[in-house]
Amino acid sequence: MSTKKKKALPLDNKPVGYGRPPVHSRFRKGESGNPTGKRRPREAERVQALIWEEAYRQLTVREGDKVTKMPALQAVLRSYIASAAKGNVSAQRAVVKLLQDSEAASPALRTVGTANKKLKKDVNDISDEELMDILRAARK
Repeated sequence: MSTKKKKALPLDNKPVGYGRPPVHSRFRKGESGNPTGKRRPREAERVQALIWEEAYRQLTVREGDKVTKMPALQAVLRSYIASAAKGNVSAQRAVVKLLQDSEAASPALRTVGTANKKLKKDVNDISDEELMDILRAARK
């Protein structure tokens, strides 16, 4: 005879184990596994949320002796514009294209002094002299 005691079965006398959860925690008949009905975000939505989170993450940036916090997107734009101002032609074209796209997207936010008439051309069709004229007009 064995001196070990047998485990008491649950009240419903059904075994509990792998693939057999306790009766009280099983889904009820007619209920789904998602009773609140909240959908899971798709992969594209998760990627979009991650991009927004990283773009607006606060970075500490040093400008001379001054240390400031700004979103990562703003730090990237500052770096790109500084590169364009130093004479990087590809950065200048990209900045002009960015300005064109942003002004086209929001006509109410257009500024008067940015030589809008010259920006109507395609960026790749602008000569270096015209590009420098546009940048000079934007600085004024």
